[in-house]
Formats: sequence, structure tokens, C-alpha cells
Amino acid sequence: MFIVDSNKYKAGAGGVVTVYGVGFNDACVVRISGRDYSPVDFDDEFICFNAPSELGTYSFEIRDGVSSSGEMTLYVVAYEDLCTTKLPERQESSFVRLLDGLMPRGFAWEYENGSNWSKLIAGIALALAYLYDMLKNLVLQMSPVSTTDFGVWENELALPWQGIARDTDEGRKSEIIRVGRKRGGATIPYLKSILDLMDVNYDIFEYANMPAVFPSWVPSKYGNRSGFVVMVKVYRDSYYPYGMNCKSPCNSSLGRARDKKIESVLDRVKQSHVKIIYSYVVRVLTDMNGNPIVPSATDQRMIIV
Repeated sequence: MFIVDSNKYKAGAGGVVTVYGVGFNDACVVRISGRDYSPVDFDDEFICFNAPSELGTYSFEIRDGVSSSGEMTLYVVAYEDLCTTKLPERQESSFVRLLDGLMPRGFAWEYENGSNWSKLIAGIALALAYLYDMLKNLVLQMSPVSTTDFGVWENELALPWQGIARDTDEGRKSEIIRVGRKRGGATIPYLKSILDLMDVNYDIFEYANMPAVFPSWVPSKYGNRSGFVVMVKVYRDSYYPYGMNCKSPCNSSLGRARDKKIESVLDRVKQSHVKIIYSYVVRVLTDMNGNPIVPSATDQRMIIV
């Protein structure tokens, strides 16, 4: 049984939504428009999940197999619409009225159009409007959400990352927002969200939940820290013909070279206590007995799936 604090939420496209309440647990899933999603993070008092990437209004609920939060509303908007640091638009006439209001009243002060005082006020107002536009633009550029100067932010955040390069302005800004604003963690859903940015076919496992799929050396090497080990199994679409065989020198590689792009990205985002190991495999088509299926008696090449 759990309860939530509110039934209306707003988030940027693909951003993290945090629902506060009490009673959340590891059985909770977030159902958005009839489809279940795993949370990015949770505790007894909150649960976090990724908002859809498409703008719009969504109905969602949190379920744990026994109880439900009831339907809630999520408004997914552009990140620019979430920005609270934007300064309002102000024209030169706004500063004319401001300066006029600061001047003393009386017959000695003439502010009619064409008078010397009106010309002085107009000149000062023009300078203030120019400075205000500079300040407004500075405030916009200081946020990764509203910036248009992608080069400065990419330099600040050391972008692009090897393995995640974006060529379009929309893609570059999406990466700036992701690295500059989004919160990560040691959860499988978060690591999946990073892997999904790359063109890779994979499975991912936690030793704490599925120890049977891990090699035997993991518990021998890491002991009681094995619960922090994650394995990423990457499926190749081609064979690596230069691995070790019966005639190979002792220092030959056991398999294809590691994918340094994938590994460098995950090593960058993972928390320091998490250890990620990698398995690179080729998955072939087999019959019910596990025997590889080949095209013909003359063509004995196994079929990669």
C-alpha cells in the first residue's frame, strides 16, 4: 500500500519525473498509457522514472501488483518551457516610463516630446534597453536548457562523448541537457538508457538479481562486493576470425577486440562502486537440439541472428 503527494506533474521530454509519497518498493512499476516501465530510482518516500520523449499529456499510475496510486496526469513539455530563469521582454518604452517616474514633478521640469529632458531620458532608456538585452541573453546562455551557444557548453561538459556523437543542433542540445541536467545512478534502467543512445544489441544483468548468468570467477574475485557487479553482454553481427586457435601464439587474443566506445561511455557514467564486466558474443541460429543451422551441405557457414 502506498500513497502519493500529488496527481499532476510536469517534465521535460525524456526527463526524470519524481513522485513523492510513502510506501514505494522494488515491485513498483510505472504504467504510462497502458505500458509498464521500470523506475530509474526509488526509496520508501519517492520513485523516479523517465518521461516519454514525445510532447503531450499522458495518464500514468504506479502499481506494485497489489495496489495502485490511481491515475495521475503528466504534462511533457519542451525543456525551454520549464526554464524559470528567463527574463521578461522589455522594450525601450518600458525604460522611458521607468525613468520618467523617477524624475521630480513641478513646473521646472518639462517632459513633453522634443524637450531637452525627454531627449535625455530617451537616450538613457536606449542604453538601458541595450544593457538589458545583453543581460537577458546572458541568462539564457547560462542554462543548458535555453542556450544556443552549443560550442561553449560542449567544451564545458567535454562533449561529444566517444560513441555518442550528435550531428544535428537538436541532437547536440539533447546531449547538453542530458549531461548537464539529468541525474544518473547505479540502476539498470539508467545504464540501459545510456546504451540505448548507441547502436548496440545487448543484454544487461545484475549479479545481485541473476548470479547464475555470471562466470564463476566473479564471486571468487569480488567476494561480498559481487552485488555491485553488472555484466553487459554485447551481441556481434559478424565473426572475429583472428581469435586464438590451436596454432596461435600464447599471447593471442581470446576473441574480438573490446568495444572501447561502449566501455568508455559506461565507465564515465557509472558510480565508482559499480564494476562492469563485458561479454562479446555472436548469436547463431540453431535447431531444437542446439545444433547450428547452416544454409546447405556445401555452405557450412553458421547464420548469425
